[in-house]
Amino acid sequence: MTRKTLATAVVALGLATAVLRCQAQPTTFFKDRNHLPDAEIQKIQKGQVVTKVLESGDAKYGMLVFGAVYVNAPVDRFAAVVKDFPALLQNKVYLGVQEFSAIGAPPKPADFAAITLEKKDVDQLQTCKPGDCDIQIINVEDLQKRVDWKSPNRYEQVNQIVREKIYQGMVTYQKDGLKGLGSYKDRRQPMSLYDATKGMIDLSYYLPKDKAEGIYNHVTEYPQRKMAGAEDRFYWEKIDFGQEPTIRVNHVSMFPQGAGAAKFVAVNKQLYASRYMRVAVQMFYCVPDTERPGSGFYLIEMNDSRLPDFGGIKLGIVRKVATGKAVDATRDALQMYQKTLNRK
Repeated sequence: MTRKTLATAVVALGLATAVLRCQAQPTTFFKDRNHLPDAEIQKIQKGQVVTKVLESGDAKYGMLVFGAVYVNAPVDRFAAVVKDFPALLQNKVYLGVQEFSAIGAPPKPADFAAITLEKKDVDQLQTCKPGDCDIQIINVEDLQKRVDWKSPNRYEQVNQIVREKIYQGMVTYQKDGLKGLGSYKDRRQPMSLYDATKGMIDLSYYLPKDKAEGIYNHVTEYPQRKMAGAEDRFYWEKIDFGQEPTIRVNHVSMFPQGAGAAKFVAVNKQLYASRYMRVAVQMFYCVPDTERPGSGFYLIEMNDSRLPDFGGIKLGIVRKVATGKAVDATRDALQMYQKTLNRK
């Protein structure tokens, strides 16, 4: 690891590492680790959401957003809120949400029946080639061979294949984890979902293995190394997260035992996205207010992701749009959770 990369990781994510190491009040982390000015820290303490775009562990393709807000409620209420997936529709970027495999049930084809790609996405899939395809499909050539592109129902044919692939992928994931999902083959270089996700987590240091080994293993090695007491939920969403609507499939893991100063930890891991994000991890830490015991907690969010290997101008455009949407989504999510928890 280069000195620059190490410095970036320490500065950007020292807050999360410090929280998991059970150091004192989050205000110390905000100031000393995340370099927030006093005015921003006071906003958080007063119940205002503060967000900040941080330097990622991958300077070229990485995108990292921090957010925090003070919540006037007990920590244990957050578990019910974070798995209320229909409530995400309150966030303006969400166009559709559906949970599947609830309470450990295996996924069913019907769980994905409402997934629909945009017509322009289907049109692009007809001609795009591996190495030059904006739509992320595990095997582009296989899909192209299975569709009768001259048929008037070609759009439904493509959507049916995509639904089948997602369903089959989720069955495989719940048995073999990220390793079983294999690699995207739509860009110049095949990308292993397992290697890319684990590599992003290892490089970023917001989930340090030495301080939260059980959570780390659960997130990276699920289902082979599940942590006792953890709860897992799955859902797919359609979001307006960039220049085009995007389908994403997510695995949410909740750890009520927490780690260090964080008395509850939730991890939202992306398993598939039709656009923009190759891999993504969203972390939530609930840190009680030790200066005012019993009054509330700090809800801290870290959003880490990797963009596709676009070049030059295109990468710049996608990064600008996606970063703006990521900041909006982080702020909106924290405001939604705070509003819901404060009124309970």
